[in-house]
Amino acid sequence: VIDGTGLGINNGISINAGISNVTIRDVTVQNFTGASGNANAGIYGISANNNLTIDNVALLNNPTASGFYANGPVSNVAISNSTVSNNGGGARGIVIWNGLKQNISITNNIVINNSCCGIELQDGDASAVNVSGNTIDIGSGDNAIGLVGLNPSVGPNTVNNNNITGGGRFGIEIKNPAGGVTVSGNQVNMTVQNGDLRDRAGIAAFRRSVTGGNVNIPNGVSITGNTVTGYQQTSVSEGFGIVIEGTNHTVTGNTVTGCDVGILQQQNPSNYPGDADQSNLADIYFGRGN
Repeated sequence: VIDGTGLGINNGISINAGISNVTIRDVTVQNFTGASGNANAGIYGISANNNLTIDNVALLNNPTASGFYANGPVSNVAISNSTVSNNGGGARGIVIWNGLKQNISITNNIVINNSCCGIELQDGDASAVNVSGNTIDIGSGDNAIGLVGLNPSVGPNTVNNNNITGGGRFGIEIKNPAGGVTVSGNQVNMTVQNGDLRDRAGIAAFRRSVTGGNVNIPNGVSITGNTVTGYQQTSVSEGFGIVIEGTNHTVTGNTVTGCDVGILQQQNPSNYPGDADQSNLADIYFGRGN
């Protein structure tokens, strides 16, 4: 057990930039404190930490830090069989930021009650990504899974057989995809509502905050065989079961129940290509996208 109690602002385990072929397993990292606006985590990969394996690790109760945080560009990261819970201060459970992320596998983890988000790939492109078999409780945060810039340049991308519960704004967000994405067999169940008055969605493939090499028009996502329940909103905005925008998507064989709107093919309310107004509006569309 690596315990950060009383150690001030720090990371539990830091992996220096460019250090590859690291394996961390069978350890608990807990109670580390991050600085506001800075990257701190139970495990922090500074950048380009290729061939990184995290297995059977517990990342717990870091009050203002993420559980796992790494920076790209990076290749061959595997995070499995781990428990990531109660990481706070707007932080994520598991997140990789910046640059191209390729051959990323995040599987069979338990990710619970992290203050912002469960599992995220942010700011950049990603390819050959597999996020499958995870159990995620969003708590009162924003999303369970949020993936930016997925494309098939290195290999196909799969988000399969995850079990998602809780009260966040989104279950699965696929932002700015460029094809080669399958979202299948997930159970996405909104069991409570957090205090966010804006629109919600169980599974959404959409355009949002285009950066770097991201495409302007989302395309090529297959959403099949999922179960989505309970996405409602008590404000003037709405809850959507499944949302798609862009081109060449497939939505088939899903079970969607108890949502304000079952399945939406998004229009363009905000004069594309600018980002949409995602305020609490009396929407007949999905305000997060465009």
